[in-house]
Amino acid sequence: MSTSIGQYGASAASLVLSAGVQELTNAQTTLAWQTSSGGVTAETYAGLGTSRSSVFELTPKITQVQAWQSNITNAQNSLTVTATALKQIVSLAQSVSANLLSIAGTSETSTVNTVSTEASSSLSQIATILNTSNGTGYVFAGQNSTQAPVNDPSSVATGSLETTIADSVSSLASGTSVDSLLEQATDSMNSDSTLFSSTISDPTSAASSLAAASSQQTSIVTGDSSSSTYGVVATQGDTSDVSSTSTGSPIKDLMRDLMLVSGMSGMSSTSTGYSDLVSQLQTSLTSTTNQLINMETTVGAQQNALTSRATLLTNTATALQTQLSDARSTDISEVAIQTTNVQTSLKASFMLIADMKDMTLANYL
Repeated sequence: MSTSIGQYGASAASLVLSAGVQELTNAQTTLAWQTSSGGVTAETYAGLGTSRSSVFELTPKITQVQAWQSNITNAQNSLTVTATALKQIVSLAQSVSANLLSIAGTSETSTVNTVSTEASSSLSQIATILNTSNGTGYVFAGQNSTQAPVNDPSSVATGSLETTIADSVSSLASGTSVDSLLEQATDSMNSDSTLFSSTISDPTSAASSLAAASSQQTSIVTGDSSSSTYGVVATQGDTSDVSSTSTGSPIKDLMRDLMLVSGMSGMSSTSTGYSDLVSQLQTSLTSTTNQLINMETTVGAQQNALTSRATLLTNTATALQTQLSDARSTDISEVAIQTTNVQTSLKASFMLIADMKDMTLANYL
């Protein structure tokens, strides 16, 4: 009577209980992982169940928003560098303008020479500033940021263009008018191919050069069917400003004027055409400085617009991340309850298996 009624492992009950234990063990493993991961439903997409499609949809959207945010961050970094550089250029232009104003009256040759030397120095500084880099490219080069906008800053104050324009000032002594001098200097600047990179300047004409600069404007994608143009190209300007005495580009006009002031070395207030030249150059520098200040303002407006866009994208990213978290996660308190229930069920199953292994024929009688 004490003989066991059959091998437990060969019985149908054995198969049912073993399957149940395996299922409970799997459930316990999943719940343990969910607990350790802070409530994430599963390690793989396969374990997400009906939430899988939502995760598949949300993940690329989040990646795209992050890419747009990265674009804006890079643009903002570049604009910060650009704004600082423009401020330096404006300061130099204002300084030269003030110097011209100071010699508008009676001036000795030595005083004019000092102003001329300072203008030449400012010209070199501006050329160097225009080749400012943000660490990844030249901020005034536009799209082709690996190409320096100024070919050789170290030689700008002594190069062929500067020599041509500065030397032309001496023509005033032979009767050339200041208007004609400014027109000649403007023509020389427009037709020059040595100062600026060919990607942002075209010696064919003022209009062609401005078109080349415009084509290099940098643009970034900031959303679905949304993009933003930002930054300043060294030679950019407005075609409506083109005239016989203006290239249409504030920076080009500024550098031309500095070359003319540099050419005033050796002059005094008694020199032919002196007063008219100082007056017209001072007026031109004032106008150019105002245009450069407008560039600064535009850069500030671009920064503000990108900041607003970045805020919107941050809110969007947060909302998408919340949706993704909801799709991938489960209530951790519910996980704790399920874990307890599974452990209880497993304990009961193991007790039942143990009891069944010890059963004999007497247990059935």
